[in-house]
Amino acid sequence: MRTSAWVTIAGIAAVVVGAGAILVGIAASQPQPVTEFPPWYPARNSEGDAASADFEAHVPCSLDPVPDPACQRIKLGLVLYRDPVTDEPTTYVMSIIRVGVGDEREVRQGDVGIGSGTALDADDVVYRLTGVPDHLRTFWAVGDDLLLLLDEDGMPRVGDAGYSFTLNRVPLREG
Repeated sequence: MRTSAWVTIAGIAAVVVGAGAILVGIAASQPQPVTEFPPWYPARNSEGDAASADFEAHVPCSLDPVPDPACQRIKLGLVLYRDPVTDEPTTYVMSIIRVGVGDEREVRQGDVGIGSGTALDADDVVYRLTGVPDHLRTFWAVGDDLLLLLDEDGMPRVGDAGYSFTLNRVPLREG
């Protein structure tokens, strides 16, 4: 092969490598998509108690007494704050997002009362929330990792084929 052919091949290779470097530089300078979001709840309540548990679920739109026809599902979140001495829940913050209906977050907060008794067992631990409508007031604590939303008769609410009224504990997010 002649020298001019080698020069041509070397020149083409340099152009390809240079173009690749430019493309890598352009790609690196583009904004990267957000992969983590900060928590929607504060790390501590107004008394200084730390968030201790985050329960989340996608629940049926029938949660609302009069569901919006555009509602696809409701993202329901409940974060409990505990007293550091007694380890009992003291307050909560609740998030409600009606997917398909503006997708805006409704936030409620209040105190947590601890009682006992569901329609199934008088000894079950029940959390009663203040500052929410009656249909969101009472949760059955099934161990440390599940909360079941109870109806006005103290029975677990029944979902549908796609969604239930069982809130699962998820890891607390760092903010």
